[in-house]
Amino acid sequence: MFWNKQKKVQVELMTPITITHPNCASPQLPSPVPPAVKGVDKDFALKLMISIALFLQAALFVDGYLGLTTYYEQFGVETGELDLASPTILAAGYLHSLTGVMNWVDGVPLIGPLLPWMPFAAVALIYARVLANPETKGQALFVKGFLGGISLFTLFVAPLWGVQHGIDRGREDITSTTGLNATKGVITEHSLVTKDGEKIIGRLLAADTKSTFLLSNHTVYKIDNRTNRIMRQVLLKEKPIKPL
Repeated sequence: MFWNKQKKVQVELMTPITITHPNCASPQLPSPVPPAVKGVDKDFALKLMISIALFLQAALFVDGYLGLTTYYEQFGVETGELDLASPTILAAGYLHSLTGVMNWVDGVPLIGPLLPWMPFAAVALIYARVLANPETKGQALFVKGFLGGISLFTLFVAPLWGVQHGIDRGREDITSTTGLNATKGVITEHSLVTKDGEKIIGRLLAADTKSTFLLSNHTVYKIDNRTNRIMRQVLLKEKPIKPL
């Protein structure tokens, strides 16, 4: 019979069938977790900055005190006899440090102008390295040290403008009031009349609220400010050269 013959029928779907359901959500892929970036510890950075500032202040204080002590000892004056305030000691330390740093410019050829900036760049580089992340590149640290060194050096030499302004203003006033040519400065002489009526003219070494130290010829006079009485005289003599 014809219906017993097996015939194969091939069916092709021209359009794909898509089955959707409102409650069937698309699968959610896990979002990648960004790596944790370690930020700068602001509290530690502030404490480190304060520590560096205190260290520099202590260094200036020690340098200024030792400089004043050894200077006045050359004239037979002990620092215990002087009422040295902390601002005076810090100013002496700052001027000595500034003079020493600026002397590098003329003392070392070629690289001399760069030497005053290098200690500040080293401090800034160390500061940036301590606070840097492990992923920070060396080039970024170098840039931070370079810019930080310029900033610190600018702050260090900024008081020079005030010093120079005071010098210029004082010389202008001297020229306008006395007629002296104070372009290169003037020589000052101090005179003092003692309790016994003796007039002493010389160079002022130091003066505070209690005493005045005056250098006249080869003698240093310590004079009481309240009574104008000569309390001590120090005669300066050359040390003999010891034969070899």
